[in-house]
Amino acid sequence: MLRTCSPSGGDARVQRCVFLAGLAVGVLFFAFYYSRGLTLAHYDAKAHLLVARRIVDSLEPGYSQMGGQWLPLVHLLYLPFVIFDAQYRSGLLPSLISVLCFAVSGALVYRISLRITGSGTAALCSAVLLIANPNLLYLQSCPLTEPVFMALFLLALDRLLEWRASDHSRLPWAAAVWTALAGMCRYEGWGLLLGIVALLLADGWTRRVPRPQAVRAAAVSAAVFALPALAHFGYILVRLGDVFFSRVAAGAPTPYLTHRRPFLSLLYHLAQVEQMATLLPLVLAGVGILVFLRERERRWERAPLLLLWVPSLVNIAALYWGHVYRLRYSVLLLPAVAVCAGLAIRSEKARRRALPLLFLLLAVLPWVSWATYVRDPQRMLVPGPGAAVLPVLGLGLYAVARLRGGYARALLLLCVAGMVVPPLARERLPMMAETLEHEFIEPERDEILQYLRRHYDGGRILVDMGRQAPLVYDSGLRVSEFVYNDGEGRWWHRALADPVRVVGWLCAQKGDAVWERIMMDPRIRTHYTVAVDTEHLALYRLKVPTGKVERYP
Repeated sequence: MLRTCSPSGGDARVQRCVFLAGLAVGVLFFAFYYSRGLTLAHYDAKAHLLVARRIVDSLEPGYSQMGGQWLPLVHLLYLPFVIFDAQYRSGLLPSLISVLCFAVSGALVYRISLRITGSGTAALCSAVLLIANPNLLYLQSCPLTEPVFMALFLLALDRLLEWRASDHSRLPWAAAVWTALAGMCRYEGWGLLLGIVALLLADGWTRRVPRPQAVRAAAVSAAVFALPALAHFGYILVRLGDVFFSRVAAGAPTPYLTHRRPFLSLLYHLAQVEQMATLLPLVLAGVGILVFLRERERRWERAPLLLLWVPSLVNIAALYWGHVYRLRYSVLLLPAVAVCAGLAIRSEKARRRALPLLFLLLAVLPWVSWATYVRDPQRMLVPGPGAAVLPVLGLGLYAVARLRGGYARALLLLCVAGMVVPPLARERLPMMAETLEHEFIEPERDEILQYLRRHYDGGRILVDMGRQAPLVYDSGLRVSEFVYNDGEGRWWHRALADPVRVVGWLCAQKGDAVWERIMMDPRIRTHYTVAVDTEHLALYRLKVPTGKVERYP
């Protein structure tokens, strides 16, 4: 029987304190970002609210509005809230779901780290490293899938750890259910299932778990996962004739530069994780991985730690197949970084060596930045706000630790300081840079929205939902006023074939499906006049409204 450290009554109290602290910090940062209108600034934050709203407010309402790409769980969570206009427009309660999941994740990281390291100090340090991450503090303030998935992912892992440490008289139903829910939230959950099944079968093969129990546990995990997955994708395939996996198999139409380049894909992924976690915690996590590999007698007990890195496989695979994998997806690796860093803090030898290592890294980094200035066109090593402060802080902490002990506190303080004032400029809240990457087009979008607010006459608007979800959301109009290329798409295909009979407006962005339709058929310009024409966007209005509105039986 595999055994790990089980939380005691005192540890349970600390876990509750971690949860309450995470909740307080999460609410505080949510209030900060909400007051500045940033909780819905990310493209996908509006898109997720919009998908949930489409289920009840569209020309073809129903479950098929999930589309062939989206997984259902988060949108179903948002559905009871977005049916009310106040919540749909503000995203307040959907965002608070993310805040709650953030607090739960902090408590679970403490619990998982305690099971793996056996040290309350190391577990607390792991929880602090997660809760204090500035990028996660922004994401948990938004209605996005990552905070919800992180909580489900950690719940599944925690239940699996508990089952492996038990007498295996019962099947791991709780772990299976949480894994299935994670798989209905993000596709990284599918990798988690494969990892759990592989681990359980390996437990049975090596007799660390009785083979019949291990096989049954793997079968239960797969079966519980398969039920909602088959129901969702079976329904979508029947109604839409398309699912996400067929799109992935078709490949990216314009592959990213990492396409079929494994080493470059790995390098890009590591750079994304470094930006999200920042340099110092990531280096400390690397020390923890070395501890994991060196302590062979406990390696199999700690094997579930490897499951925390499953999102890396998905990230690297996406990059390898030429898909652009956004920086924010790497936030799912933060629990892995935090727990591995805790493993380094738990080992006295490792933490005594890690502190001077981090100090030397901080001392050398500005010189490396200067030496590579001319050869670094992407400015990846430009010094950040902590380049001058952190080496001084590191030297002081190292001196105090040498004289009075307290290496764990010194490492934690240095890592948290490195997240708040990072040594590299590229680590300075990169999530905000990604969130505002479409800021250049906002003035053009506002121009179209202002025109619609003044002159909208009730005619339907044709848009490419893949590009124009923020505009649809910000328009303030009902989703049923738009004809778009998601869901069953009957109205969309009818509008493309004969737009004059179906839509009174065409809203196009350069390169999207509506733009290509306009370019393919110059006759459209004889029926529509250009209402707004900017560098990237255009709005066309029907010249002579017919007053006829097509309806499906």
